Amino acid sequence: MTNIVWADIAREVIVVQGDDAQTFLHSQLANDIASLDVGTSIHSLLLEPTGHVSALVRVIRHEDTVFTLDVDAGFADAVIVRLQRFVLRAKVTMRRSDWVVRAFRGPDAVREIGVGPGRAIPYWDSADEIDVVGDVSLAPTLGEVSEPERIDYLRADARWPKLGVDVLVGDIPGTTGILSVAVSFTKGCYPGQELVERMDSRGTTAPVVVRALPREGLGVGARVMENDQSVGTVTSIGAHIALARIARTSTVGEPLV
Repeated sequence: MTNIVWADIAREVIVVQGDDAQTFLHSQLANDIASLDVGTSIHSLLLEPTGHVSALVRVIRHEDTVFTLDVDAGFADAVIVRLQRFVLRAKVTMRRSDWVVRAFRGPDAVREIGVGPGRAIPYWDSADEIDVVGDVSLAPTLGEVSEPERIDYLRADARWPKLGVDVLVGDIPGTTGILSVAVSFTKGCYPGQELVERMDSRGTTAPVVVRALPREGLGVGARVMENDQSVGTVTSIGAHIALARIARTSTVGEPLV
């Protein structure tokens, strides 16, 4: 009997398609979309031309010219508006979709769910965590149905930030703590690249950085203290890990990766 649990989680899906879909997304997102194979996914920051965070998205390539972007609930419309500003003459369309994001968590979940359309990595590489993005009538229901809140606890324990909670629109990219998986430093130009590259080359950090620390009774909104001084605020909690926005001058907590 499998120990996998699943739930449909609060994420919004955008379909991006057309002959120029790959080229367009590669030119707009901070990660390398050109190398994304059909049936695979990648995380990316979407930045404003100023370099500030517009969204944290996950990109799935469903077909040669069909991609989806899924994003935390409440941000899809803003993502579409931001992307449409740069469409110009590109042969690409985008629209909100009613597809669901079904999260599976548990031992060997990746193997149990198997290959198929819309499979996506939810956080860092793991054999125990996989999402399926697609038509709810086709999405598998292997395992025990759970609550979305349980999946969110597991997200925090996996040290993955949530847009609008741990990472805010307008943040400096370095705040996110996930540049190593959401940004390519070799792909070439995209809006906001200058700020990312400048901070990386100078070795500077954002004024506030999302970090992980033992939960130990902490709740969302709790102040994080160091030497009797408040250095940050808890923004997400799991069973074992709390995520917090911590001042760069503090040594509290650990990097997300």
